[in-house]
Amino acid sequence: MEEGADGEAALEAQQMLLESSLELAFQTYDAVREKMRDPVLFLLDCEDAVGGEIARSWLGDDTVDEAIAAQRSDGDTEKTTIFLCAFPYLKCRSEVPAVFAYLAPVFEGNAPADGFLAIAVTSGGASALTVPFDARDAAW
Repeated sequence: MEEGADGEAALEAQQMLLESSLELAFQTYDAVREKMRDPVLFLLDCEDAVGGEIARSWLGDDTVDEAIAAQRSDGDTEKTTIFLCAFPYLKCRSEVPAVFAYLAPVFEGNAPADGFLAIAVTSGGASALTVPFDARDAAW
């Protein structure tokens, strides 16, 4: 991740992506936690170069293009099109640092015990953020 003003702006955008999708993040976490040990949630900004590339590789161009078109047809130009999914923490330990080397330190220990890990991908990069369980109250 870039340092300085550009890096700070990217980090702020990544945090905002998660904060604006907090309710959806908790819904997704609740849906997968019984089936998956220590889920890590990925929030991909489909309209971002990096987030869009990942979303297209997972979902295909047509699915992402249709989602973006649907988002734009709603008339809300302030919101971006996001894709949210989850993977087990142990799988992410090797795969996330292969794509985002600067996130390797996040996966050197165990999964957070007081929340879940979310990877927000926007503004040309990614941030790993812990979502505390008590943030659920802020989501509603």
